[in-house]
Amino acid sequence: MFDTIIIGAGPTGLAAAIYASRRMMKTLVISKNVGGQVMWTSEIENYPGVKSIKGPDLANIMLEQAESFGVEIRSAEANKIEKKDDGSFSITTNKGQYEAKTVIIAMGLAPRMLNLPNEKELIGQGISYCANCDGLFFKGKTVAVVGGGNAALDAGAVMSKIASQVYLIYRKSKFRGFEILAARVKEKDNIKVIMDSEIIEILGKERLEKIKVINRVDQSVKELAVDGLFVEIGHEPETDLVADLVKRDDKGQIIVDLNGKTSLDGVFAAGDVTQSEFKQIVTGAGQGAVAALSAYKYLQNKK
Repeated sequence: MFDTIIIGAGPTGLAAAIYASRRMMKTLVISKNVGGQVMWTSEIENYPGVKSIKGPDLANIMLEQAESFGVEIRSAEANKIEKKDDGSFSITTNKGQYEAKTVIIAMGLAPRMLNLPNEKELIGQGISYCANCDGLFFKGKTVAVVGGGNAALDAGAVMSKIASQVYLIYRKSKFRGFEILAARVKEKDNIKVIMDSEIIEILGKERLEKIKVINRVDQSVKELAVDGLFVEIGHEPETDLVADLVKRDDKGQIIVDLNGKTSLDGVFAAGDVTQSEFKQIVTGAGQGAVAALSAYKYLQNKK
């Protein structure tokens, strides 16, 4: 029986684990992978106290810190959470079952797809949702990045150092990411920015070969020969696991109060899965800490 089980091992989940273990709570982290979205970030320059660090390096530091305090990590996928009659919880995974007095949900977000024909078939065959993960496979080649937020701008900048040509495609006339990132992208000689445009068709049989792009202003359509396509159009909260347990908003985000409490006693949530407007590493880590402290207080009150 664990005092708390944290589902998710991104910065939010790992911060929660660090704070829970520091309160001498027996803590287990369950996640399919360590790091979450931070693993897709090449350079982090806005985490307080750290001038610049690569995403995977930050994740590994947080993991080592959590493990140094006795946190247990399980590489598994949670499939079901049940509240038992005694108030504790049973968590079923693809690799076993665990029990806990409290649960902290910190699963983060899943990448949003274009939902075009041929997209799923070509995932891993030219189509990727993580430039930092798969970018090196396209050294010296031509790629496209679709999106206008920070993730897309970061992906464009990363690929400009790897690929020979980068098309950055966005459906609006102005990027929604940070201005400093947009300015850096526009300075790159091998990035061609294509605004007011959307991908309408993905072409290729065994591998990605071309994309069709429509300009929404003049309705003109052109084909671009590309070896790779990085889809960076945002993410959706992975909250189906708790759909029948806690209240969610119309976007599928878990509704929590200022202390990370959900609508079900003993279940807490933090980070990108909640209705918090700002999805940043520092805010997620802070919310993870708050959720862990709230879980500790919940157990103390029960005693």
